[in-house]
Amino acid sequence: RTIGFNVWYPTEDTVGEEVRYLGFNPDEDALGGASLASPLYDGRYPVMVYSHGWQGWGGTSADLCRWFASHGWVVVAPDHTGNTFLDHSDPLETAHYLQKPQDLKAVLDELDALPAGDPLAGLADTSAVVLSGHSYGASLAAWAGIGATFDAEAVESACAGGGALPTGQCTPDQEDAFLSGELTDPRFVASIPLAGTIRRSFFGPDGHLGARGPVMSMTGSNDGSPQSYIDQWDSIEGIDFSWVSVEGACHQTFALGTCNTLDKDERFRIVDTYALAFARAHVLGDEGDEVQGILDGTVEVSALVTFSRKGN
Repeated sequence: RTIGFNVWYPTEDTVGEEVRYLGFNPDEDALGGASLASPLYDGRYPVMVYSHGWQGWGGTSADLCRWFASHGWVVVAPDHTGNTFLDHSDPLETAHYLQKPQDLKAVLDELDALPAGDPLAGLADTSAVVLSGHSYGASLAAWAGIGATFDAEAVESACAGGGALPTGQCTPDQEDAFLSGELTDPRFVASIPLAGTIRRSFFGPDGHLGARGPVMSMTGSNDGSPQSYIDQWDSIEGIDFSWVSVEGACHQTFALGTCNTLDKDERFRIVDTYALAFARAHVLGDEGDEVQGILDGTVEVSALVTFSRKGN
């Protein structure tokens, strides 16, 4: 199985090649083939990894990825082969539920293995990485990657056709893989699930306790059932968990931005501001008043946001 992946990085160039994600989705605000700007942080670039949602592509949240790049980060996002806009299979085979979080590990390995002639070789700091994901990428990969553990009874039920797997079929090796811990990666130190709740049908009631670092969930009042996000908040104890609830935000507020219930510039400002503050705090160790004020709720980013935090 081969996957493609997208990389955003800082540049001082003002012109570049045309960018199209998956060959069809244009990004007029990105510059293809641009030269690298010098690293801002101890000679290396901090890293974020992003996992797209159901039938998406790596560039679905390109605004967020460009925002991080414009602040000196490298962002890498795989196109999850078998579940993209162009090659989705329905129902998804059991293997894909294992491959999706493994893709996130693979792109970090690829950054680490860049050959000496590549401009990024040796410059992406993958020792402590922030992980984000949208929708399906949030509910599965963004939790698995940070260390949430799969529930044995839930996996057994899913593999017997009574749970989360559409085909209800697992080989013994696949069932073991869900429970082995191989779907996480210690390089992920913080997670930002966007528009998705932890998939209890895989992780069970206590799987979130495996999270190695803090989690910031961002959701919208116009996205599906708001009760599911309230239930997630009520069910999570024992970890550092923040909830950014945005009034008027819909599912695509946190990805393509195509939501007529919230101004485009305002929705991106909210998402980008909280995500970068969270990443700066937990990857770069930023203890500045502005960053910490955003993360403890004392700095108001927008009147549309209800900010909650527990376990800190």
